[in-house]
Amino acid sequence: MRFFQTLVLLPLIAGNLAVIARPLEERASLAKCSSERKQMIDDALTKAAKMAQSGADLIRSGSDYSTDLFQSFFKTDDDQAKTRVAGVLEKIATEALAGDNGVVNYYCTPEGINCIDDHSFIMTAYGETDGTYGRIRTCPAYFTKFPQWSDVCTVLDQATSSLHEMAHTKGIFGPETYGYNAVHLLNSTAALENAESYAFFSKSAFLNCTVSK
Repeated sequence: MRFFQTLVLLPLIAGNLAVIARPLEERASLAKCSSERKQMIDDALTKAAKMAQSGADLIRSGSDYSTDLFQSFFKTDDDQAKTRVAGVLEKIATEALAGDNGVVNYYCTPEGINCIDDHSFIMTAYGETDGTYGRIRTCPAYFTKFPQWSDVCTVLDQATSSLHEMAHTKGIFGPETYGYNAVHLLNSTAALENAESYAFFSKSAFLNCTVSK
């Protein structure tokens, strides 16, 4: 789930996702999509996979840039934390390209969620998991108020939003903080459970962005 500026989850603290007890249907293909919106999410997932893999590869490279970028987002140089983040990102990269062979249902429609969209915040989607299977439901604003892709490191686009939601389906859920600048203010414990941190770290790795101090 994601809000325009900051917040919620569990249930809704800025973009978080809620873990549900009942099993979700096994599937990873797109559902209830027009041809245009299916193409938009397909493109977003393709880009998200590249970003996530870039993030994982950078972490495993052990380069100075990798260390500095990881520290800037996650506020730690702990090897276990790096291994965990890289592993989550690799799962996202695999899932994003899995299509019908994956375990995430990705809907182009809200499917019953209340898509808040007003002057204070905008909700783009809602991701959830039962620990194995996942589901992402998409709000209209995802398609109409955010660019499909932006080469600007600080800009939220559809691909970065999709990566954020995919992180929820891989177990990253907790009270959330949204926005490139805001995630840099989190401590390590919060950042490691914040899907937005994974999303913008991956985008920064993909674009070779300057490390924020």
